[in-house]
Amino acid sequence: MNKEEILEKSRNDNKNNDPFYLETRVKGMKYGRIAAIIFCLALFAIDYIILDKMNFGYYSIFTASFAADYLYRWKKTDNKDDLYAGALMALATVVSVVHHFVHI
Repeated sequence: MNKEEILEKSRNDNKNNDPFYLETRVKGMKYGRIAAIIFCLALFAIDYIILDKMNFGYYSIFTASFAADYLYRWKKTDNKDDLYAGALMALATVVSVVHHFVHI
């Protein structure tokens, strides 16, 4: 094997562990989540303004997103603050889902 073949094999073996790739992927997911949250909140506001109805289904997507993020971070880091925040967001998700189905 020459030097170029070794480098190519190394690149292929470490393709998914590349720090730039991982950082780009994480940032992409963050921006995607932010866009989804903004869209859900916009739909929530539009329903309230136009239909004079509060659709808590959209809000539950918002809170579930944060609950999953906090609870995942707590599981990986054992940070109690993430546990508390995740539990509160999970509770807000349950309340908003129940509220949504009660008021359909």
